[in-house]
Amino acid sequence: MKTKTFLLLSLFAILISCSKQNLFSRFDTFGEENRWQKSDTKVYDFTIDDDSQLYNVVFRFSHVYDYQFPSVPLNVLIESPDGKTEELKIDVPIKDDSGKDLGECAGDVCDLKYTIEEKTKLQKGIYKITISHSFEGPYLPNVIGIGLNVENVK
Repeated sequence: MKTKTFLLLSLFAILISCSKQNLFSRFDTFGEENRWQKSDTKVYDFTIDDDSQLYNVVFRFSHVYDYQFPSVPLNVLIESPDGKTEELKIDVPIKDDSGKDLGECAGDVCDLKYTIEEKTKLQKGIYKITISHSFEGPYLPNVIGIGLNVENVK
């Protein structure tokens, strides 16, 4: 019994220590139709308390296996605590040149992580990141969900 308790406590400690790297994590799904509507802009707010750290800002994209497009055009607006805004137009690659999915796939679902900002200093305060797509149609098909992670770089 002591061995089981020790193993459970060890596993719990490992999980807690691993989760400390994510300062912020949120993932939004698009329901059974798997359609990211053009009008469905996502807004992510998070607070930075330690401006001495470096951070990665990571976009998460979950899609149906064998996605029909090689990339997804994104509009990303980053509002920093001092009121400055940075607008990014990003073409997130979904497949490599040979047509292979770049995300991790299991069954019919692929999860892709794309780093928007890498090893960057963020000032103390509240950030607001707004993400939309600029796909030509009324919706982007076969999208299960999108999200954002803000990670401490160790």
